[in-house]
Formats: sequence, C-alpha cells, structure tokens
Amino acid sequence: MLQHDLELPPQVYSLGPDKRTRLGPKFELVRALKRYGYDPVVFSQVYRMIEWVITLPKYLEPKFLQAVHALTEESKMTYVTLIEREAIKQTQANTLLRQIERRFGPVSATTTKRIQFAQAPKLETWLLNILDATTLKDVFASAPSSAPHPE
Repeated sequence: MLQHDLELPPQVYSLGPDKRTRLGPKFELVRALKRYGYDPVVFSQVYRMIEWVITLPKYLEPKFLQAVHALTEESKMTYVTLIEREAIKQTQANTLLRQIERRFGPVSATTTKRIQFAQAPKLETWLLNILDATTLKDVFASAPSSAPHPE
C-alpha cells in the first residue's frame, strides 16, 4: 500500500499510539469498504461485522464517528477534471453567443473570440448580465446588472 493510503484524519493521530491501536485499523477497514463502493446492503452487512469484531472503548467512539464523518464528507466532493471544466466553459460560451445573436443580431468575429477565450468567471458574469442587458455593452459590464427585478 502507498503511504498516502495509510493516512488517517488528524483527529485519529491526535489520540496517541496506544489509544489508536483499535481505532486506526477499524477506520482503515471502513475507509477501504467505502472505497470499494459496495451497494448499501452489502456495505451495511460488512460494517456490522467490523463493529462486532473491532469494538472500541466508549471514550474512542466519538473520535471514530468524527473520522468517519470527515471521510463521508470528503467522498461527497466531486472532482471536475480539466477536460470537464473546458467542456463546461465551451457550453457557457456557446450559450452566450446564441443568446447575444437572438437578442442583438449577428455576432462579430471580435465578440465571438472575446467570448470563446474568456475565463469561466467572466462567462458566468456575462451570462447573468445578458438577462437585463439593453445593449451589447451591458452584457460585457464587469458586474452583473443591478436592474430591479419584478417580484
């Protein structure tokens, strides 16, 4: 196993070597179980076995729960790859170009290049701006339009 695979959350390390003799292995089993992505029924059955085989002293249970909670939160985060980010950006640029053409008519080559080479935060701002824009210049304002919205 790689050293990275053996790392525990900081709250587990702060217990000291004697106190984590059961906590560390139990946590690693749960981590491996989550990593394999078993369906919930199988996960539950295997987890029950881990609970039965590796019981923790009552004073370690909160630390274990805290570490498992941190692991669960970590696994909820979705990593968006560079290729996916670029695809999202292209979709935003194409959407903005279609919206501009529909609202203001044909789009110049200069405007098309400006949109295609813009960074994602700018595109997001422009996509919001077009909702209230009365001119093409309004679309490219640096902040979203502050026009009042009907209730």
